[in-house]
Amino acid sequence: MNRTTDLEHGIVSADTTDSRSGTVKTNRQMELFGVLDASRREEDRYSNTIEIYDALPKYVWKQADYSDMRSLTRECKIRGQTISMRMQPAIVERNGKEVQLYPGAREELVEDALRRLAVGGNGVFIGGGAGVAFTLYELRKELSRMGHTFSLNEIKEAIEVSTATHIKCSTHDGKGVVNSTLFGFSTLSTREDLAQNGRGAKCYVQFNPLVTESILNMTYRQYNYQLGMEIRSSLARFFFKRLAQYWLQADETSPYTFGLMSFLSQSPKEISPLMKNNLKAMRRALDVLVKHEVLSRYDENKVMEGKQKVIDAKYDIWAHPNFVKDVIKSNKRAKNQLELLELKHEKTIT
Repeated sequence: MNRTTDLEHGIVSADTTDSRSGTVKTNRQMELFGVLDASRREEDRYSNTIEIYDALPKYVWKQADYSDMRSLTRECKIRGQTISMRMQPAIVERNGKEVQLYPGAREELVEDALRRLAVGGNGVFIGGGAGVAFTLYELRKELSRMGHTFSLNEIKEAIEVSTATHIKCSTHDGKGVVNSTLFGFSTLSTREDLAQNGRGAKCYVQFNPLVTESILNMTYRQYNYQLGMEIRSSLARFFFKRLAQYWLQADETSPYTFGLMSFLSQSPKEISPLMKNNLKAMRRALDVLVKHEVLSRYDENKVMEGKQKVIDAKYDIWAHPNFVKDVIKSNKRAKNQLELLELKHEKTIT
């Protein structure tokens, strides 16, 4: 896999011409990607969000709206840079017919569960890219533990969709971000594997190059994975992950401010031509975050054109004490990991 990195902005230019030799190994960064104290029961609640990759609007929540489109273009802004993303759907076989699918909520949940397995000790480097080794039954059990029940065929199709969906992202100044499929590649158990090895038949998924880059550069952030999986609203879950990744100084007294139209335009949620629908979607998502104690409260201020027409809204949101505790924990973990990596480097030199 060839890649160049702009360390200042965390930008990656990558292709997927990896030799895929099947070599499986671990390294120090992958070890640090895991939880620090896996013996503590509460650590099962945590996983990692990925810089850039998790902020991309790469999921389609209403498949029927795009079933005939050969590609989909979206934009988002990450750390002040506008990124344009062009996504081509997967072609999969269902009941003997080829159908076109974009990754949706199912694919997001499956990838989150795979990443949690990687964090929990199953993480490996496969052919030069970060990945995870697992069994289909192990993955299904993890999803079920988080309240999401899928059949083995549904899980396999979700992985197939992510392995076949292609994204090409670039900044407005022409710099590349990523040009690859969502998963670099996957190797799933066949019927013969299952017949021979039973539930122990191993599968492998190589994550997106941006995930590998984030692990190597340690730009990921710990977040409450269990809470994220409990959030049923796709928009609220997307917002929760962005807050966990970027609201590093969250406290109970200082609000975070954002605009409705700006946020929706950068999310997988399409903007409705009816402003009342946009307002309703945002309120529902924020209400869910209040219910799950991510936020304590929020204020909405409508932006008017004249006296009657609402053209936007501004929101002030306040972090709940539970979310603040998780942010502090994540900040502490990030600091500890850097110290551990520097100590390991010093020992290697001496």
